Amino acid sequence: MSKNIGILTAGGDCQGLNAALRAVTLAALNEGWKVTGIHDGFLGLAEGCVMPLDKAAVSPIIGLGGTILGTGRGGGRAKGTEEAVDNCVRSFEALGLDALVCLGGDGTQRFSYELSKKGIPVVTLPKTIDNDIAQTDITFGYDTAVQVSVMALDRLRTTADSHHRLMILEVMGRDAGWLAAGAALAGGADICLVPEIPYSTTAIVKSLKAQIFEHKAALLVVAEGAISQEDALLGLKPKKHAAAMKLVDQIPELTGIEARLTTLGYVSRGGTPTANDRIFATQCGSKAIEFLKKNITGVMVASQGGDLVAVPLEKVAGKPRLLPKDHLLVETLKATGVCMGV
Repeated sequence: MSKNIGILTAGGDCQGLNAALRAVTLAALNEGWKVTGIHDGFLGLAEGCVMPLDKAAVSPIIGLGGTILGTGRGGGRAKGTEEAVDNCVRSFEALGLDALVCLGGDGTQRFSYELSKKGIPVVTLPKTIDNDIAQTDITFGYDTAVQVSVMALDRLRTTADSHHRLMILEVMGRDAGWLAAGAALAGGADICLVPEIPYSTTAIVKSLKAQIFEHKAALLVVAEGAISQEDALLGLKPKKHAAAMKLVDQIPELTGIEARLTTLGYVSRGGTPTANDRIFATQCGSKAIEFLKKNITGVMVASQGGDLVAVPLEKVAGKPRLLPKDHLLVETLKATGVCMGV
């Protein structure tokens, strides 16, 4: 039986979205189904802004960054989530869609779950450079963001060595430290600060003095949501960029070492996806159509133990996956002498 599959990308952009869009479209077309691309996430769904997707439209986009459909947050001009969901449900029915494939991070998973509870057949894909979606070992976008961060560290290392400085690289990661930890490990950083492990300025200073004495230069990677032990004890919430800005001022005063700050920000979210992200996104997109063929909906395609499985959205929505303090990434960083701020 022919189906009309709607597909959208919501939340922030990242690498691998177009590869996933391509895979969903090609796999659906291979079943003889129709694919309707929805512009600008749930906003476009609520307002019925769509375009047909065919092989010609998606064949060349596997290596393209961003998303050809555009992305957005929210569900149109609604006053709240309930109204936004209702607007999307009405538009879904008016467009004659049979199922919806949604690509996105935590916010997308939560909104998709609300649509699912309203009876919309939904399958979601795990997308975010933060790698912080529950129930999946990896998300697409993460591998490329780590690679971009490592390229930055490689370049900052030569400047650090030349000027005998501390170079601080701030990466995204408001709540989770996966990106910072991955970049620090692969980029050979000396210090790594993540939101899950409040840092001690004293510990950083001690580590820096040893690094500068031995190597005359150092690299520090800090997630944008990192927080000091003092602020954590006061019950303060992490503020984006606060740790990086504080450290670049404090460290020269406490150590006499020159420090310079580079904030990657959106640079890590754009550009060409790595081969790993292209492969994983394509596998996820293909698996989404396989689930829809079997009428498996209300689920996210998740990577678990090397396999792709269907995880109920209720187990994903609103449950961020933080970096455990005993995770292999953290243990390896510590084992190779990287200071975690404690």
